[in-house]
Amino acid sequence: QEVRKAVAQAINVEEMVQAIYGDYATVANSVMPTWMAPYAKDVKQTAYDPEAAKKTLADKGITSLQCITYTTARPYNQKGGSQLANMIQGYLSEVGVDVSITEYDWTTYKTKVQTDPYDICFYGWTGDNGDPDNFMNLLADENVSMNVGRYRSDAYNALIQQGLATPEGDERDNIYKQCEQMVADEMPWMLISHSKNLAGYSPKVKGFYYHPTGVVHLEGV
Repeated sequence: QEVRKAVAQAINVEEMVQAIYGDYATVANSVMPTWMAPYAKDVKQTAYDPEAAKKTLADKGITSLQCITYTTARPYNQKGGSQLANMIQGYLSEVGVDVSITEYDWTTYKTKVQTDPYDICFYGWTGDNGDPDNFMNLLADENVSMNVGRYRSDAYNALIQQGLATPEGDERDNIYKQCEQMVADEMPWMLISHSKNLAGYSPKVKGFYYHPTGVVHLEGV
């Protein structure tokens, strides 16, 4: 946990998001979209602090890390993962850590995150149904293909089960806010960005609507 936090402290996420995506992404404070209850903008993520990162990583003897990434554009990351990996390599070099990068096309990458060793990888999620559980449950998933951080917490899993059993409303929202706070404290992942997706279509097209999950549906068109 201390090393994960130090790695996050070494990375200027706001600068990185602006440099790579410009106006087409925002810095993520939660894995959940900003429009989704119970999105908690007051949950504090690990702040950029390279001096603290350098000290912790030196104290822990961390001098090198292995990173794998994907080259293919994704709905949540239209630039692919190469620029992310290269910028993170640069940030970590400034705190005394050498990062080796191995790149794969998306199809190969999905297998590699399950089979190969790595210290840093990249993943994203668009969501299927607009429910907070569809995002927070990823860290309770025993399937490595989704839970790429290999996070395991009985306390977290108990909260997820409680959320699943609670009717929609403030009580349920509070359970998922607790999940968000636990994730921010324990750092099983470092949040980067929310993409801004564009959808262009001809006036000749009838019956198209842009779904709030970001998935393009063509039924009825």
